[in-house]
Amino acid sequence: MRRIRAMRAGARSALEEALARLTEVRSMVVIAAAALREQNGDLDVDVARMLRRSVADGITEQIERLRRL
Repeated sequence: MRRIRAMRAGARSALEEALARLTEVRSMVVIAAAALREQNGDLDVDVARMLRRSVADGITEQIERLRRL
């Protein structure tokens, strides 16, 4: 029984660590996208939009799925 509890605690810790890392990465993507938008170059705005929609939104979906576990 102790072993099962330890495994669950280890899995919970790994999940919390993954969620924290994904949250950090999402924040970095949002900041990079905002910086690109501020530069206001032709491609910068497109890249910023792609980062926000494809990367940040995808990470947000994964975070939400992991939190439901």
